[in-house]
Amino acid sequence: MLVAYGPAGQPVIAGETSLEELQRWSQERALYCPNCRGIVHVRGGPDKRTQLHFAHQKGECAWSTEAESVRHARGKMVLARWLREQFPRAIVTLEERLPEPNRIADIFVAHPAGERWAIEFQCAPLDVDEWRHRHTAYRNANILDTWIIGNNRREKQEAFLEAIIATAHEVMFLDPLVTPPRIWLRWPVPRDTVQTWQQETGSAWVPTLEGGVGRSAYGTALSGQLQDVRLDERGNLIHPVRTALDARTRLLHKMNVALAVDEAMLVAYLRQHVSEEAVRIVILPLVRAYVRDPELLRRYNYGRGQLEQPPSEEEKLRLQRARYWLSSLAQQGFTATRLQELAKEIPFVGPYRALAGYMEMLVALA
Repeated sequence: MLVAYGPAGQPVIAGETSLEELQRWSQERALYCPNCRGIVHVRGGPDKRTQLHFAHQKGECAWSTEAESVRHARGKMVLARWLREQFPRAIVTLEERLPEPNRIADIFVAHPAGERWAIEFQCAPLDVDEWRHRHTAYRNANILDTWIIGNNRREKQEAFLEAIIATAHEVMFLDPLVTPPRIWLRWPVPRDTVQTWQQETGSAWVPTLEGGVGRSAYGTALSGQLQDVRLDERGNLIHPVRTALDARTRLLHKMNVALAVDEAMLVAYLRQHVSEEAVRIVILPLVRAYVRDPELLRRYNYGRGQLEQPPSEEEKLRLQRARYWLSSLAQQGFTATRLQELAKEIPFVGPYRALAGYMEMLVALA
C-alpha cells in the first residue's frame, strides 16, 4: 500500500514523506493501516530497487493484498500527481477506502462541486464479469470510474479491455516506469471514417489502425506523453492531437457529402496544415476561378482548344492571365513543385476531387 496513518493520525503517502522519518516511525511501530488500523512497516525504497510502500505482517489485513507490482505502485503515484495538477481545487487521495461501493479506489478525486471520481490503474488480468461488477458498483454509488491500463496489457486481447472501450468508447494505456510517463490512447473508429481517410490524398496524418473492432469499426491508436492528456468534466480523455483529428474528420465528412465546393469549408480544413500565406495567395484565388468556370481547363485541353471548338478570345485571355498568375506565384516561392504539393492537400472527396484535378491541370500550364 502507498498510504498509511502516521503518529498523529494523519495520512502519510509513501514517496511524499522523507524516508528517514518513515523509517523512524516504522521502528517506533507508529504507522497504521488506514483500513484495519493494524501496524504497518515501511518497505522498499531506492536502495531496495522497489517502490517505497507500507506492508502488514503477512495475513494481517483482509483489505490489502500487498502483492502489487512496481509498475502498479508507481503508476498510482504518477496518476495522482497528474490529477492534482489538473484539478488543484479537488481533493486527490491514494488508496481511498469507500464504504459504498465497499472498495478501495486506486486514486479518488473529490471535486468542490460534489462530483466524485475513482481512477483505477489496472496492470493485472481482470475477468470481464469482475470488471462489470466493479464498474456497476461505482456507478450505483454515483462515482464516475475511469480505468487506465498498464502498458504491459497493451498487446493483450482481453475481454475486460473490450468492455471498457464499449462503455467509455476509449481506453488509455500507461507506462509509468519511463520519464516522462508514456501513454497510448485507443478508441474505435467506424469503417466509413477509415475509408474516408484513405480516400484523402494527403493521408500521412492518419493514426495507427490496430485491426477490426467488431463488425463496424477499427481500433485506432495514438501515442504520446501523459502530460499531453487531460480529463474533461465528464471524465473523458482529451488529447490535442485526437481533438484536432476528430474536428478534421467531422469536416471531412461534411465535405464528402457536399453538393458543391464551399470556400469557407475548404479553408477551414486546409488551415489545420497549410500556411495562411498559401491559403491567401494560392487557395482563395484558385477556388474563385474554379467556381466561376470549373470546366475551363478540361473543356479546352489546357488552353490549346479542341477539334472544331477553339477557345474564345475571352477564354484565351483568361488562360493567359492564369499563366501570368502562375509566373507571379513562382516569384513568391510557389514553384510548380510546391503547387503540386498544395494540390495534394486538397481532400480527394466529394466535389473537392474535381477541384484537386483542376489545380493539377492549372499547374501543367506552367
